[in-house]
Amino acid sequence: MAGRVPLGSGANQNRVFIDLTDETEPGDSEVPKNLVQGKFPFVTALAYRSPTVPLKRKSLDVSEETSDSSSSDVRKFPRRAPLPHAHPDPSTPSPPPSLRPSQISVVIPSPTSKQKRDFAIAQGVSDVNGMDINIFPTTDEEERVAKAAYPTTQGRVDRRSIPLSFKSSSALNVLNLTPPSETNHRSKLLQTLDEKLKRINGPTVIPSVDSPKRLAKLADNFEFINSYQYRAGVERIPDDSDFNIGCACSAIDGCDRFECDCLSKEEDSEDRIVPYQICETNPRLIVATKSFLKRKAIIYECNSRCGCGGKRCWNHVVQKGRTVRLEIFDTGARGFGLRSPDLIHGGQFIDLYLGEVITKAEADERENLTDGSHTQSYLFSLDWYVKDDDDEEENMKVIDGRKFGSATRFMNHSCNPNCKIVPVCTTNHADQYLYNLAFFAYRDISPGTELTFDYNQGEENTTPQKIDPEAVQCLCGEVKCRGQLWPNKRKGQGSKP
Repeated sequence: MAGRVPLGSGANQNRVFIDLTDETEPGDSEVPKNLVQGKFPFVTALAYRSPTVPLKRKSLDVSEETSDSSSSDVRKFPRRAPLPHAHPDPSTPSPPPSLRPSQISVVIPSPTSKQKRDFAIAQGVSDVNGMDINIFPTTDEEERVAKAAYPTTQGRVDRRSIPLSFKSSSALNVLNLTPPSETNHRSKLLQTLDEKLKRINGPTVIPSVDSPKRLAKLADNFEFINSYQYRAGVERIPDDSDFNIGCACSAIDGCDRFECDCLSKEEDSEDRIVPYQICETNPRLIVATKSFLKRKAIIYECNSRCGCGGKRCWNHVVQKGRTVRLEIFDTGARGFGLRSPDLIHGGQFIDLYLGEVITKAEADERENLTDGSHTQSYLFSLDWYVKDDDDEEENMKVIDGRKFGSATRFMNHSCNPNCKIVPVCTTNHADQYLYNLAFFAYRDISPGTELTFDYNQGEENTTPQKIDPEAVQCLCGEVKCRGQLWPNKRKGQGSKP
């Protein structure tokens, strides 16, 4: 505050002068007193006066009869009589100065220009409060943020449900490029699939799939191979190992169909099991005998350790590879299927079942991942020499054709199949844990007929009295259909189903 007279100085001792003026505006007009009292009731008890306080005040003398006009409204009090002694007793405290209400003077400052505008606005409003948005706007921040915000979307869009559309542009026309279309997209998928199919040895394998979506699944999620892919934990005995044996037949005369040492023997007999014969309708073709396809047996073909050398040997069928063309097609509800545009004779070798060779522990882990998911299983156990009470079950190997394999991977199940899968040892007779899985035709198969085999080979072809609710429904449509499948049940050829 400006203009305050220090206490205890001359005539202004025991007087209080309060000046609320901070700055003066000579050009401003005075605010009406009724406005102040009406809008500011808390100052009604204070004396109002214009801010005519001088910049500097002098001490008043008690002998002066008159005072300066600037302090005429300040009451004068007689000066106290001096104390009788020059030095008062320091132990006796001096009485505090007593102030009466009349000794207090207050000067109210003039309002500024902004305050005058606020007073004018307040006079035009009957009821002014803190919630009046005209005087105290509260939506300024929201409006500013709304103007700077990104536009809101109309709703979530499922991009997967919107088909891809390819539109031509001027740039494509300038370059003389063909605008992309669904037909071109399908052509690219077919080209990718054809490149993979060309890697397969033997006669051609062609696709017959119209749906680009299913064609993409076939082209992107599967690799065609010509031999087993051995994974971690699988060790194969070399073909030139001393444990690998062969027959003593002559290379000049060839193998004797009834005396070749590579042939298996009948149980409790020295008679040999002859698996092959010359096809009755095609003398240049060697096929499996009907009697052999009805039994449960393994085929041992001659190998590099045999005396016949394999050049003129009739016991070389699976080793020579596939001799029929194949076609992968879309069956609809049953997914992909396999057929041949050629006539397949009864007993004719079709192709091998290939895939990744993994350990039993790895197969168990993969099987657990699909357990209860009702998805197709492509696991085949090489369990021909594994019995129920055999401790070597942990050494058993398993073939997984889900991601890698041959065209036979797409063969569907049937309760009345036209093909059978048979275990075959070709180049190595010493390795009991690794052998081939070969498909043979049960009977003559006309061109274009779907190739099928029994996923649960050995099961009786009778409809069960009770259908397992957890099993997948069989869609083969045969008269003696069992009505259900176990897609996660591992397939095999040995004593274990």
